[in-house]
Amino acid sequence: MATLYQNLQSLVGRRTGVHFDFGQFVRDHVTRAWYLTAWLLFLTYVTVRYTAGQLAAAPLTSGVILAVWVVTVTLVVVGNLTRRHSPGVRWLKNNLYNSITNVQITLLLVLAIVAAMRGFYSYAVVNASFETDPDVAATLAFTGANWGAVIANLRIFAVFRFPAEHAWRIWAILIMLVVLAVPSFYVYRPGFRGRKIIRRILTYVWLLTPIVSYVLLRGVGGEEGTLATINPDRFWGGLLLTVIISVFAIVVSFPLGLLLALGRRSRITGIPAWLIWGVAIVVAAWGLLTSTPENVRAARNTPELLLAYWPLLVLGLAYVFQRTFRGNVVAAFSTLYIEFVRGVPLITVLFMAIILFPIFLPPDVTIASTTRVLWGFALFSAAYLAENVRGGLQAITKGQYEAADSLGLHTFDKYRLIILPQALRAVIPAIVGQFIGLFKDTSLVAIVGLFDILGVANSIASQPQWLGVRSEAYIFVAALYYVGSAAMSSYSRRLEKRLGVGER
Repeated sequence: MATLYQNLQSLVGRRTGVHFDFGQFVRDHVTRAWYLTAWLLFLTYVTVRYTAGQLAAAPLTSGVILAVWVVTVTLVVVGNLTRRHSPGVRWLKNNLYNSITNVQITLLLVLAIVAAMRGFYSYAVVNASFETDPDVAATLAFTGANWGAVIANLRIFAVFRFPAEHAWRIWAILIMLVVLAVPSFYVYRPGFRGRKIIRRILTYVWLLTPIVSYVLLRGVGGEEGTLATINPDRFWGGLLLTVIISVFAIVVSFPLGLLLALGRRSRITGIPAWLIWGVAIVVAAWGLLTSTPENVRAARNTPELLLAYWPLLVLGLAYVFQRTFRGNVVAAFSTLYIEFVRGVPLITVLFMAIILFPIFLPPDVTIASTTRVLWGFALFSAAYLAENVRGGLQAITKGQYEAADSLGLHTFDKYRLIILPQALRAVIPAIVGQFIGLFKDTSLVAIVGLFDILGVANSIASQPQWLGVRSEAYIFVAALYYVGSAAMSSYSRRLEKRLGVGER
């Protein structure tokens, strides 16, 4: 062993002119502190035990992983000794093998990930049942997933109770989107040299697609006919409802969020102070003369006595309004709306839309629960989007505003052509992240009685023929959420790259 060590030192010395001191290496990376030595001993023990267990469970796969690990570690060690690294070895050194701890943790993580994938493949494919007949599936001997419950309910997952005779409406929407998507790949490319009128027309058509889609899904007219009205509370559900809520909330909350962000930062001339104080004094005096005496006589305790002087609060509100917002009603409304909505959870907004909102409607007026939930999501998301946009507006330097003013642009053109394009470009990651979160938050509608895709998954376990089948439905739903989120994230990265977001 000593001879091998001396030969290695001689080889390294001849190749690099550097004397490698193994003892110094051990002192620097192993025995520098007692806790470092204890940690490396513990980690080595865990690594050896876990690797031995994986070799016993899956000799071929684990053996290949172990062999690749040994080879790559050897290449990194030789590269460090010879001071020569290929691009691949340098990447391994900087990202995976930059310390003794990371060398072992890399092996542990790779083995654990492969073991998890192997176990899931065995559960989902090898030992699974794909029989859609529950009686036949009950006679099969399998220890994995029961995908028959998911396959048998695919239509329910997709469109819930949407009438089969009206399925052409959904296909019409899908065909419309595909027909518009194909030219959009060329028209909206930076190098497109066609006429601007083509891009403008295509943009207007895209803006009309949500309205056309809603008309097709909801219908018009009576209960009969080709475009008969469909009750969304009864027939919308599954993936269809999840997509409708997501798209509606995104489309509606975006312009509302822009308006709220601009409103919160507005510096328009507010109501004059003399008018605010004049109205406040008149209202307070009227309340003190008409309401306070009677409330004071009826007060039974100190809190009720204090409440009797409620008109004085009007003066306090006038002071806060004038001191904070300088009489700017737009800024005050935008700020209060944003802070109030962001201060309550989404589920509270949904419960208010389902339970409390109908109380304030006239007796002969009814609004579908689905419609109330759609607006609840949109109004809730608008407050968060406004804060994201406000962050982008704050990132714009004062010089950009001055440059726009020097060009003689009106306020609308200044924000449309100069300010908002830069502000939105800076917060694309935050906006897309919010949209992804909104897409996943649609699962909350299952709590208020609507059957989105998660509600359908819950209902499968209550079907007599598929009692107890839960995991498979949840895995399927998780995969759909992942696909939708990954698609939005991928588009966001492409858009950021095309617009140069983050580049200096």
